[in-house]
Amino acid sequence: MSSIERLREWLLADTLPVWLEKGYDRANRSFHERLNFDFSPVTEGGKRVLVQARQIYTYSSSASSIAGALDAAQSAFEFTVAKYRHPAGGWRHRVTREGAPLDDSRDLYDQAFVVFACAVLYRATGREDVLAAALETLRYLEAERSHPAGGFTENVPGDGSAFEGPRRQNPHMHLFEAMLALHEATGDDSHLETATHLYELTRSKFIVDNTLREYFTDALDPVPGAAGEIVEPGHHMEWVWLLHRYAVAADAPAAAALAGTLYEFALAHGYDAVSGGLHDEVTARGDVYRDDRRLWPQTEALKAHVARLQDAGDDAARSRLEAGIESLFRYHLMGPPGGWREHIHSDGENFYGSYPASTLYHLAFAVGELERISDVR
Repeated sequence: MSSIERLREWLLADTLPVWLEKGYDRANRSFHERLNFDFSPVTEGGKRVLVQARQIYTYSSSASSIAGALDAAQSAFEFTVAKYRHPAGGWRHRVTREGAPLDDSRDLYDQAFVVFACAVLYRATGREDVLAAALETLRYLEAERSHPAGGFTENVPGDGSAFEGPRRQNPHMHLFEAMLALHEATGDDSHLETATHLYELTRSKFIVDNTLREYFTDALDPVPGAAGEIVEPGHHMEWVWLLHRYAVAADAPAAAALAGTLYEFALAHGYDAVSGGLHDEVTARGDVYRDDRRLWPQTEALKAHVARLQDAGDDAARSRLEAGIESLFRYHLMGPPGGWREHIHSDGENFYGSYPASTLYHLAFAVGELERISDVR
């Protein structure tokens, strides 16, 4: 069995069926936020719209392999529309298990993922109400959340107070991802145009001295101090894949060149030499800032390697891909079927106390990309 086939089997045979059984809240026809290590649901604290959106993607994309997956994804969409829609536009952050409002803030990150989930579910089902929800969200963002310095405002607090905090590249990255998915699902070039605006914003503001920064002032300058120097190798890898996808869709070779720049920095400075895994954070100078390792950057690296192999002709990415899968199994994908190590210290010790449903999106996305190159492994 090849490494790609092994990872695919881990996800589709051993993990997603467990989560469809244990992680789906049948009483409320939506997805649980997290599972304990005995696979019982964590029910306190309610459910974020982000988790519903990511699970809609995960089970829509696996519908051909898992019985009942698409039905669960569609019911989660219906729960989202019924319970998370905010009367002033957009989607609230969190509801109770049954769907009563719990946190009415409207985070840009959440809005981006609802659009993304709708794009994927629309492609799987052709449901016009799903597409309408995506377009409604985009109209809200353009009308209410456009920022004069570029991009969109971070958050609208539920209590009506002014948002205080840095601006982030991360929600803009996921909105870029959503627009590419919506363009692919509909063929509507207006979505690619929005993606182009976000690409230009990233190129001109979020990437500073050839490194992707995380936190910005209101005017989109890196925040002062150490926070303005933080670089997440996992986000470098995520943008590598996205930029290659955009380069193909928009016939933009400059985007592919920029992907190569981000990729080389992550290769040179992002990896732990012992485990072969990506660090959580480094500095713009390449020094390790946080040497813990989350699971999701490892899957984003796999997607980046696929893009470099397929779109940039980088044959060395093949061996990096194999090493990445090996490291993923050695340090993260262990335990009972359906479980993993979410966040580990540099010595490999897990310190996260549950299985978060949101991680399945990263795993499913990586496996989907790996399947595209399985014939050249």
